[in-house]
Amino acid sequence: MDFEKGVARVSASIVLFFNRIVRLPFSPYKTMRAIARDDDMIQLVLIFMSIGGYFYIADTLRQYAYHPLLLFGLTIMHFLLTVGFFALLRMVTTNEKEIPIKSALLIFAYALIPTLVWFMVNSWLYFILPPPRTVSFLGKGFSILYISFSIAILIWKVITMYLAVRLVTRFTFFRIVYSMLLYIACMIPYSLFLYSLRLFRIPFL
Repeated sequence: MDFEKGVARVSASIVLFFNRIVRLPFSPYKTMRAIARDDDMIQLVLIFMSIGGYFYIADTLRQYAYHPLLLFGLTIMHFLLTVGFFALLRMVTTNEKEIPIKSALLIFAYALIPTLVWFMVNSWLYFILPPPRTVSFLGKGFSILYISFSIAILIWKVITMYLAVRLVTRFTFFRIVYSMLLYIACMIPYSLFLYSLRLFRIPFL
């Protein structure tokens, strides 16, 4: 009976996981609000299984300088540092000293979905249309489409990240913007350091 309950719970989490991924680009606010009320760690596992799977698949398409397990481990560290950064800001600047950590982990994990989508599409395009790419009409058209897609993903990422910070910290708009700028200021030298080690050209954040 316990086994059947476990299977049912995992199945429900998988269905909810895919449902939220589909809804996230079209209704980010409602979806992130629903995620904030959840503490289902199975969905967190599913997200990181997807990220880990991406690193191994991408390594077969384009050989990394380091083992994908190392890159996956660094991604988990980036994620935990991000959650810790905003959680610490909330505790330092407000009277609330307790944070629903499961909810915070889940919210910021779903904020990684735009990043995962961009990296997956980028690896797929590298496989089917490897560089160097021509400067022909079709080549220029592809570049325009790729840049447009990347901008759309960036906007989606900013929206989901803004909502994640808002739901976890409960800051006002200007305080959220300030905290995100502070986060970016911390991430820039760290990203350059990772780039110098050839670990990430673009960090998985």
